Amino acid sequence: MDSFDKSKRSSRRRPLFLMFIPVLVLIVLAVMLVGFYEREKSQVTVLTDIGMVGAEKDVELLLADLKSGLRSARIDLVQEDKKVVVFEKEFARRGFFGQGGPENFEVEIKLEPASYDFKDGEAELLVTVRDYSWWNLLKGNLTTASFPIELDTKPPLLYIADSPRYILQGGSGIVTYSLDEEVAEHGVMINDTFHPGFPLPEKGEGVHGAMIGLPYDIEQIDRSVAMAVDQAGNSIAKPFGMIMRERTPRRDRINVGESFLSRKLPEFLSFYPELQGKEPLAQYLEINSRIRQENNKVIKEVCSQSRPERLWEGRFQRMARSSRRAGFAEYRTYYYNGKEVDQQVHLGIDLASTSRAEVEAANIGEVVFAGYLGIYGEMVIIDHGLGVFSLYSHLSQISTAVGDQVNKETVIGLSGATGMAGGDHLHFSVLVNGVFVDPLEWWDKQWLELNILQYL
Repeated sequence: MDSFDKSKRSSRRRPLFLMFIPVLVLIVLAVMLVGFYEREKSQVTVLTDIGMVGAEKDVELLLADLKSGLRSARIDLVQEDKKVVVFEKEFARRGFFGQGGPENFEVEIKLEPASYDFKDGEAELLVTVRDYSWWNLLKGNLTTASFPIELDTKPPLLYIADSPRYILQGGSGIVTYSLDEEVAEHGVMINDTFHPGFPLPEKGEGVHGAMIGLPYDIEQIDRSVAMAVDQAGNSIAKPFGMIMRERTPRRDRINVGESFLSRKLPEFLSFYPELQGKEPLAQYLEINSRIRQENNKVIKEVCSQSRPERLWEGRFQRMARSSRRAGFAEYRTYYYNGKEVDQQVHLGIDLASTSRAEVEAANIGEVVFAGYLGIYGEMVIIDHGLGVFSLYSHLSQISTAVGDQVNKETVIGLSGATGMAGGDHLHFSVLVNGVFVDPLEWWDKQWLELNILQYL
């Protein structure tokens, strides 16, 4: 009897359980349909600044739909009643379950308003995106995004006022020019070297100048232009001519002896441990070549950013009571045991006075480097503004710090023999926008007045 009752109760429970299966199926289907009928719109992100658009501009956008995926996209450039399609794409359906299209898609387009006969002024970039949702009678969610832009297809006007007629290899100069509008970038390009410009308010509204410096080893001037790029990306370049005077090369012979190596190499090993284990001559040659190049890269980087206003006044001061020991752009040949082992070029002027003589700032400026740097030893670099820098190396002591404001004759350190120096002296260099130039010009009051100051 008991077993009969249990069987009866069991048979009654089974139908009740089976009754819930269709309900569960309906719930699952409802959840799926809710997913297919999602109403979340696609996202449109402009990755490029399109506030100003010039004659042509590359624009990147990111389209995203994390629910049902992207179905189609269209981008129009619109101005008043004129509309031009600049991009259009349909995304193939991947399947009927899950995402129908891609989650995201990067669009790269080139806007060329002039080719569409658009005029300068206000316009808009209209982006229309549809997804694979079943919403809207299976047509999907429609996303429309509008981005205002300003069309400016005309380059700025640039007029060259003055430029050097003659310039020496390793020499300096200034180019002045006027612009009719505020621009994003302007300056002078000499071959592949860009010299940034700066305003000259004393000369009038819109007048600018750029300090230039020729490398000591430049063979010829292939390109010399004043250039500007406006906020919309339109550019203009105006050429000007200069007659380059060749520098008479000076040469020197330097003998590298065992006593010099034993005296100098321990200093470098403490800063460059990778030299350990090599023969003394191999260590010296690596310092004189590879490390020299690395040091010059650091100096160029330090001197690539300058104050836009002039800090210096008048000619640059030479180290007091000093005699010249080596000149600028002097070609040096190094000998070891009577055999030539290396060649380098000296990019400054060596000045000798008494041992540990006071070294004063050559002109007004701001200290932008103070520390040890390989072949230059203990070194200080001062930014004088407008791209002009002075460099003091082989110091035995540094008496200033980065950020210090210095005046003419401010003591910044003591002469010494740190780095690749055979005896106590000061190595003095001048750089214009990272290019080593001849300090003799900057020491010469008459040259400075005729070639630089009268244009400032």
